[in-house]
Amino acid sequence: MKSVSRAELLLSPLIPHRYIAAQLRQPSGPFGRIVMTRVLNRGNAELINATVDALALSRGDAFMDLGFGGGLGLQLAAARTDAPLWGVDFSADVVLAASSTLRKPIAAGRLNVICADVADLPLRDGLVQAICTTNTIYFWPDPLAGLRSLRRVLSQGGRLALGFSGASKMREFGKVTTHGFTIYEPERVESLMREAGFSQVQTLAQNGKFSRGDYVCLAQ
Repeated sequence: MKSVSRAELLLSPLIPHRYIAAQLRQPSGPFGRIVMTRVLNRGNAELINATVDALALSRGDAFMDLGFGGGLGLQLAAARTDAPLWGVDFSADVVLAASSTLRKPIAAGRLNVICADVADLPLRDGLVQAICTTNTIYFWPDPLAGLRSLRRVLSQGGRLALGFSGASKMREFGKVTTHGFTIYEPERVESLMREAGFSQVQTLAQNGKFSRGDYVCLAQ
């Protein structure tokens, strides 16, 4: 199967923009399981790497990837920590795809994957020391509730790294992002994190490690 880049998909005149936007929000069906998971891994690789890097994982850090898509963030974390891994996604088809693509860590008991909404996570308080989420905040109906939910699942002193693209980059894909996306600038994300109860909030500037227009907001 020919690999399709994220830019090729977003700019394709052959697929309705509203359909692409819906698939980015919640991959579904064979297209979501087979095509979108690969596109999300490949198209977001630079930002996913930067977001996981920002957490500075230690061997004992339990880790969660919220909206794990194709699973690249989980694979990166698995190489850096020996603690349990959690993958949470809003799409049941993404979770189904993970049962195949991530079957080895699941079978070994290292990785747990579940389908859940960010604002209503069926997980105990203080479960993990580190949470990564990349290119998901655009789709949260209530970002403050989502951030408070993530904070609840973090242990005392735990870290959240939230990767996203700002308005200037999102405008490049305006025909898609007008359908159901909420666009954020770093100042707004930082403000929401503080309101949700996070401290030591900082946005990592574009430093050559990831593409122009991408950001990682890190908080405890």
